[in-house]
Amino acid sequence: MSWAVRYLHGQAERLSRFQHRSACLPVSARRGAQIVLMPWGRRPDEPGKLPKGGWAHLTHLQGGVWDQFGPKPVRLPVYEFAERDVTGREHWFMVTRGQFLQGCVATLDRERRVYVVTLDCAPDVGEFERWPRLVIAPT
Repeated sequence: MSWAVRYLHGQAERLSRFQHRSACLPVSARRGAQIVLMPWGRRPDEPGKLPKGGWAHLTHLQGGVWDQFGPKPVRLPVYEFAERDVTGREHWFMVTRGQFLQGCVATLDRERRVYVVTLDCAPDVGEFERWPRLVIAPT
């Protein structure tokens, strides 16, 4: 399953695809904070003890499944993201100005990675298995 984002870092446009081992996401912990790039999740063949994958389901975060990793909520300032539908076709979606994908930074010992927080799709929208949680930045 492929998933991707486009974002600006410095003056450069970047494309990051989860399946690439070097995949990073831009992270902002609070308004006005410097944007830092962090490793995006953990692929099955990567060493480490943090969860495999690049996503953390909101209900798992709320239910304590991730508590052992000290998840910290962050904003992911991307302007476009891609998701694959159930047939495998990639679709790109723009992120509205003032909105961010929600992420969580997980830490275990010296390992730190960021995961995209996801929601289930509504049953009447069976096209996608999951959807990123979008948040609005406080003004």
